[in-house]
Amino acid sequence: MASDEDVDKALEIIGEAISTDPSDFQDHETWKFLGLGDLSASATASDLKNQVGLDVKPDVFSKYPTVGEFKAHLKGKAETSQSKAKGTTWQNTQNTSKQLPEPADPWEGVPKPKVPLSVILQGDPNTATKLVFLFPDGSGAGTAYGTLPKIHDKVAFIGLNSPFLRQAQDFTCSIERMARLWVDEVRRLQPKGQKYVLGGWSAGGYYAFEVAKLLTAGGEKIDQMILIDSPCRLIYEALPEHVVGELTRKGLMGAVGQKKAPEWLIAHFTSTVISVDKYMPTPLPKDKVPRKVSFIWVKEGLVKNVAESGLDVDMNVKVTRFLLEPRGDLKTEGWEVLLPGAKYDFHYMTGNHFQITQPFHADSLGKHLQKCIKP
Repeated sequence: MASDEDVDKALEIIGEAISTDPSDFQDHETWKFLGLGDLSASATASDLKNQVGLDVKPDVFSKYPTVGEFKAHLKGKAETSQSKAKGTTWQNTQNTSKQLPEPADPWEGVPKPKVPLSVILQGDPNTATKLVFLFPDGSGAGTAYGTLPKIHDKVAFIGLNSPFLRQAQDFTCSIERMARLWVDEVRRLQPKGQKYVLGGWSAGGYYAFEVAKLLTAGGEKIDQMILIDSPCRLIYEALPEHVVGELTRKGLMGAVGQKKAPEWLIAHFTSTVISVDKYMPTPLPKDKVPRKVSFIWVKEGLVKNVAESGLDVDMNVKVTRFLLEPRGDLKTEGWEVLLPGAKYDFHYMTGNHFQITQPFHADSLGKHLQKCIKP
């Protein structure tokens, strides 16, 4: 059993390994999410033994994958007297709880949203021949799409805001549950008998996909999905929190001009990537797949040269390369497994991943939306 002092020393060593202040660790965060890769995990376990005298195995971070589980293990509380009586370990109890079904009411325990769930971006949902629902990126702000130019007279665009906008501390639910929080709002706005058009930027693509699952399971039909620079989770990892911190430090995420990203945006983005880290989608049945799937990709990276950028990041992480480096013409990038049999089309806009709805680049996005959406 390690003392509190030894646990603190251990967390300091881990923090040094991943360039993160241990005071920023949250018990529910995984080491993988925080950026502790397999090689660095093994080396860090060795440091804990040599520098603190802790008898830990090389696989300690995989056996105790979250900060809370790891601390409990060091303190000898991985198996409490209460859990022994139940014939299970603390860790197994945690793992089992993650597998329990979500509440029948997805709003159970969720605080009242501080902003409307949806906002009409352009057009009139009552008279439009088609509605397009756009789900937000990690910022959670559907209002970010408000910079789009006028796209079609007969098409209405609806932006979805996160229920946890301005209260990211309460955002601890799964991507799938987030979709359940939105689906009734989408149904409420969609004229009966029309097929759905769902789109999303970055993590918004995951939300759109999960809402499509819910709608088709209820007998609805999806006509089209629009995936805007949304890296398929089957191929790309969740963005490590360390990278979020580095991008924020350099003003590369959520910043507009000289104006830094607001704290609420960074907080919501961090909660989003924690949720994405636990997300692994399964395919839509082939008979439920949208008729058409449109991909809109950017080709620019966040920096021209990673080595000269001053960013302290691991470029072996695919999603980090996806954000930072210039790209060629990306295609389906794994989404074909989740959306088999659809007709795919591809579009390439200006800017980098975080500039998509910023002035000028929003005009480029608008032009491509005009091409792929027909009234």
